[in-house]
Amino acid sequence: MRILYIYIVLICSISFAQTSLDNTIPKHQIGIGISKFVNSAFTSDKNAYSINYRYALTEKIHVRGGALYENDDSEGGFTDFGIKLGADKIIKNYTKWHFYYGIDVMTNYNNYKNINKNQYMLGIMPFLGIQFNLSQNFSFTVEPGFYVRHNIVVDHATFSNDNRNSWTESGLGKLGYVNLNFHF
Repeated sequence: MRILYIYIVLICSISFAQTSLDNTIPKHQIGIGISKFVNSAFTSDKNAYSINYRYALTEKIHVRGGALYENDDSEGGFTDFGIKLGADKIIKNYTKWHFYYGIDVMTNYNNYKNINKNQYMLGIMPFLGIQFNLSQNFSFTVEPGFYVRHNIVVDHATFSNDNRNSWTESGLGKLGYVNLNFHF
């Protein structure tokens, strides 16, 4: 029991140690898409991830990650899982506004139960980010970008030896997609 207590204290002290770079800029940021709350007012996007995390290495350089998961157990249901990793750099830093650019590498897996198909995706997305700070701990961000995705679909419902189909797609992504962020 004593070892468990020491372990918990050690993990908590590491987690909350130096939560800011200079006691005014939080190091951690967790964001969620507003379309998850108000779907009719804000757009959703296939390149957007449900939850995002951003960590400040320095005042201008951040590493980031994101994840999405959705599962529908109905007869025509599906499973959707994805992760992204990336980095960004602040261009201009004002009191209320931050402008930055970066790049994300993303991958997704989809399984459609009623048609017995698996879809795999690997992509890259350079973006330009705009952050509006509501306070020291809350902000809104938009990150429009240009994506390139390679998709592979494996059809398990066919008896054909050629049950794979692949293609590459590109376009503008996350236009109008707004994140609500918490900084700590």
